[in-house]
Amino acid sequence: MTLQQVTASPIVSQGGECMSSFYDAEGNMVLACSGHLRFAAATSDAIRSLMQWFGRSPGFHDGDQIFFNDPYVAGSHTYDMMIVKPIFHRGKLIAWTATSTHTADTGGVLRGGAYEIFHEGICISGLKVVERGEFREDVFRTLTEQCRDPQYVGLDLKAMIAGNNVCARRYLGLVEKFGLGFVGAAGEKMIRDSESKARAKLRSLPNGIWVTRQYVTTLDRKTRRSVAQQLFCTMTKKDDELRLDFTGTSPQTDTDHNSTLPSTIAHIALALTNTLFWDVPWSDGKMRPVKISVPEGSILNCRYPAACGAAPRIGNVLVSTVCEGVAKMIYASGRQEDVNASTTGNLEYVGGPGYFYGGHTREGIAVAQGLYDIHGAGMGAAPYRDGVNTGGHMNIPSAGITDIERIEMQYPFLYFTRGHNRDGSGFGQHRGGLGSYRMYLIYGSKDCSVDYKPYGGVAQGGFGLFGGYPTGLSATRLMALAGLEMLDRVSKGESPDPDSIRARAWGKLHHPEGVPERIALPEGSLLVDYVAGGGGFGDPLDRDGEAVLKDFGRGWVSRESAARIYGVVLDANGKRVDGEATMQKRQQIRESRLREAKPAAGKTSSYDGNGKKELKTILKFHAALEIAGDRKSPVIRCQRCGHLFCSAKENYKLYALHRVVDLKDFMPYPLPTGEPYIGEYHEYFCPGCATQLQVDLYCPPLGGEPILWDIRISESRP
Repeated sequence: MTLQQVTASPIVSQGGECMSSFYDAEGNMVLACSGHLRFAAATSDAIRSLMQWFGRSPGFHDGDQIFFNDPYVAGSHTYDMMIVKPIFHRGKLIAWTATSTHTADTGGVLRGGAYEIFHEGICISGLKVVERGEFREDVFRTLTEQCRDPQYVGLDLKAMIAGNNVCARRYLGLVEKFGLGFVGAAGEKMIRDSESKARAKLRSLPNGIWVTRQYVTTLDRKTRRSVAQQLFCTMTKKDDELRLDFTGTSPQTDTDHNSTLPSTIAHIALALTNTLFWDVPWSDGKMRPVKISVPEGSILNCRYPAACGAAPRIGNVLVSTVCEGVAKMIYASGRQEDVNASTTGNLEYVGGPGYFYGGHTREGIAVAQGLYDIHGAGMGAAPYRDGVNTGGHMNIPSAGITDIERIEMQYPFLYFTRGHNRDGSGFGQHRGGLGSYRMYLIYGSKDCSVDYKPYGGVAQGGFGLFGGYPTGLSATRLMALAGLEMLDRVSKGESPDPDSIRARAWGKLHHPEGVPERIALPEGSLLVDYVAGGGGFGDPLDRDGEAVLKDFGRGWVSRESAARIYGVVLDANGKRVDGEATMQKRQQIRESRLREAKPAAGKTSSYDGNGKKELKTILKFHAALEIAGDRKSPVIRCQRCGHLFCSAKENYKLYALHRVVDLKDFMPYPLPTGEPYIGEYHEYFCPGCATQLQVDLYCPPLGGEPILWDIRISESRP
């Protein structure tokens, strides 16, 4: 609360990108009070490094506060700033407290242009900004004057100092009330409890291996085109331990699209806290049962001095990659209320103008770089309900988006609207939560600029569950050179919308040559941007027709998607579901699945005969599939129609009906640049009842096994 009241940053005060937390004398986290969970998972390493490097010289004293933002030690990028404070009692160091914020600027080149960490502004491994209780103006000015808006950054620093002061004072109040021995022992117990609760949760889950693969894209500086990268995770759960191996992840890049190992570990901890360990106290103890292996030189463990400004973007996809495996594992344990599809499903149009701005406002004030409408993402669907529209950001439990009026005060923008993306979330029996879009005009600035990325042509960072789609199909980033004269049209009652902007009704669409890292935003530029939607759950043909009708009435699903994806036919007025036509449409879709899809194994079952419904259910690991039979020779069976696929030790997808759909045939619009899509959906259906079992994304240019063996349960009960 102190952080958010003192800061000037909308990222912190409204976006929730901040943290306060407590540590024991050795730097182990006892408890985090976190807005942004990745901060809570990163600071322990920073404190232990400070103790190792500076414990003797210059040493730590009562009243010290130390600034730190080196992402190769802790944090994700130089914009993750933290200040740590040792807590002394009667001359003895007894604990630490720390505060962190995502700060708008650290100097250096504007976002998108860095080749090395040296380009990304100040990178400090430890400076006392407060020494023995005295505020050091020399250090403070040295840090802030390297930034474009010293007052803005300075208030973030003072907010962190103020937060530490409050936390340290309250901690000492506990010591005075209960005694040092009790408070120390309570901290140790909290860490032990976290570990024991985490191990107990793991023991309650089935043993097995879950494999996930997701994609990101970045700029190839040699060809000036988009290049795809993959994040590959093999998650092995055995008894009370969980191992995550990222072998198969793409190599690091020469852009800022890299993650340091500390950032990767922090995001893994974040993902597990969101889903698996949500009911485990937030201390370092919860991660002790988790073993992590990340190849050095990959985009998840880049070698110094690689730039890493975009590490949180990779981190979001990493969180989704880990959460996909965890969601499938949790479902197999029977905890359906804990299962969610992805919340970071970026649609295929990812690319174009970004949201890290530069320049000045109409008052001549430097523009803070980030605009965090991304905190209003759509949440993933669950086994029993739709995802929440613009529900938040899984990385930040208390995330929010900034008031438009405040944005217009601090940025050279005029907003026209925020709205939900029609067809913008993963389709399914339960659809994902809708993301949003925004339209705004550059107004009052002659030097505004923004980062720019190539259009990727492949969905990034999303997953659907058990037949649900990873993303929707309607969102885009566009820039039209509308000019200020468009305001005359607006004053007469006209209003821009994404379709009319795409149709060039409000000016020429702008696609810069050569895909530069940043582009100018001339005054009068009209932009459309979007926020990710959630993934879907289950076969879309199982969605209740009245739910589709309700979504149509609200403008959340188009008539075309209602029929094509959900098989729901609406009457001419869009006021009711045509029941007979819907039944026929869904039957036609099922028949096309059976007709067009073929099993990769050449047959639909590894058994002679089928439909052995007398087999006893052992484990329901999927919304439509189960392991059945006896424990010596278990099989995989459709729960709906009884179709037997194969042994439980085989990949059921080899015997499922398999259809490949190129994204160019799935998406309603081509990429804005006219470039081809580079991804495809692999759809799997039950040969008996045509239920859609899984929709996987695959990127052929990167290679690898197209038919991913994602679920390998080795022991149905631990």
